[in-house]
Amino acid sequence: MGDGDRGAVRESRSIIFYAWAGLAVQSVLAAGVIAFALMGAAGQRSAIALLAAGLVLPVIAITVGMHRVSRQLHAATTAARSRALGDTAARAVPEGPADIRELALSINFLADEGDRARATEGERTRLHANARQASIRIREHLHGEAIIREAVTAIREHLAVDFVAVGMVSGERLTPADGNPDAWGQVADTVGYFPPDSVGWIRNVYRHRSSYRVQDLHAQAEEITPEIRKFLLSQGATSLLLTPFGAGQELLGYLTLLRNDPGNPWTQAEIEAVESLAGDIGRGLEHARLYEGEERLVAELKSLDRAKATFLASASHDLRTPLTSIISYVELLSDSEAGLLQPDQAQMLDAVDRNTRRLKTAIEDMLTISKIDLGAFTSRLYPIDLTSLVPAAADVIRPSAAARGLEFEMNCPDQVLMVEGDPEQLDRMLVNLLSNAVKYTPGGGRVTVSVAQEGSSAVLTVADTGIGIPATDQESLFTRFFRASNAVELAIPGSGLGLSIVRTIVANHHAELSVESAQDRGTKVTVRIPLGGGTPAAGPNDDPAQ
Repeated sequence: MGDGDRGAVRESRSIIFYAWAGLAVQSVLAAGVIAFALMGAAGQRSAIALLAAGLVLPVIAITVGMHRVSRQLHAATTAARSRALGDTAARAVPEGPADIRELALSINFLADEGDRARATEGERTRLHANARQASIRIREHLHGEAIIREAVTAIREHLAVDFVAVGMVSGERLTPADGNPDAWGQVADTVGYFPPDSVGWIRNVYRHRSSYRVQDLHAQAEEITPEIRKFLLSQGATSLLLTPFGAGQELLGYLTLLRNDPGNPWTQAEIEAVESLAGDIGRGLEHARLYEGEERLVAELKSLDRAKATFLASASHDLRTPLTSIISYVELLSDSEAGLLQPDQAQMLDAVDRNTRRLKTAIEDMLTISKIDLGAFTSRLYPIDLTSLVPAAADVIRPSAAARGLEFEMNCPDQVLMVEGDPEQLDRMLVNLLSNAVKYTPGGGRVTVSVAQEGSSAVLTVADTGIGIPATDQESLFTRFFRASNAVELAIPGSGLGLSIVRTIVANHHAELSVESAQDRGTKVTVRIPLGGGTPAAGPNDDPAQ
């Protein structure tokens, strides 16, 4: 019988009750009228008294009954109104007639159902909030093992489970997941119990983006083999929840959750939270797989780069030795120690010397770059007078400038400018900057090198009136092997390593490097080195006795 039918029955009972009461009153009145007509005066007075009592008593009884019923109805409606206003503890008292008791029980039933629904929604909200927090923590990791470990920790913290295991799918095989070794240590043997088509079954569950649950492992479950069910029961498990995860259409693995308490079945809110977490695990593992692939690629590239640097260092060293010998013999021939040279021979010998030195410079640059890559290019800093290094570097460059028809100017103060520096590297920096200035300045131009003190810094400046650097090329100026577009168009030889080496030397000396240039208007390179106290120390090549 439905709720509407029961309400109709209750209403009919009330109508019948009040109808019988009315008939009873009418019968009393009719009997009183007849008796009154048949009696004498004395009897009529007694009849009137009895009639009055017969009329008053039912009215009093009905009034008392209606008041009692009204009070019980008022109590029931008050309980319902209190519930509506938020008093979750309000309940109706089931008393009085059957209709009133049934009304009170209905109100209490609705109240209990509302409490259960509110508790279920609160639990769902809590689990979803915890799942979101776990998702944030999972996304912070870039390796699969850390993702699995974070997921297992989150499940243990926020769900009442007795066992958590993570399995991975490799082809058509099921394997334990890294990051969850303790759990799999208990059930590793169950992998052998899985039937051959287990991966296909799990993949079908994943395809529907759902979970497989068994609320009572004691009951027979078609999808679970007797061996697995027997093993799980031997471990004390009473219920099972299996949730697969993956990336897109690809199944990556699955979560296995067990409970030992038969009175704690899996709720829909718990299943939704686990499925949400499984989705985050799949996405996290996919990102981790991509990241780990990139890491392997980067490691391989670094290994190749180290091999290249090692090869360049070895090849440069092997080439430098014979070149040094060639240069020495050219110098001997130029000094006429082996006999006088004809003018044509001297000119050819000069070409050999010039190109050999250019080759040596290129080899030195490659060797330096290799040392930088291998971490072997270090600076030995000690007090040194920067002004003492400039004339030596200028003497090396002056012949090349004269050969190109350039005006060469050096401005070096008489004062001592002490800095903490490596003389060999600072000399290398000066020679590279001056060589570039001479190389990229056409005949008739001017190259200037100057040193000055500005505040607490020694300022070294190399300027030229050469071809300059296009604005679009200046951002890449210190990149290895990069050459300005106008230098390439003019076919000016160079390796593109000089300024990269200069930048490394400047960084080693805690200095600042700046370049001002414009195409066809020359270039100005400025190096600011912090001044340091003290007196010049003996260099690595100085003789202490001197």
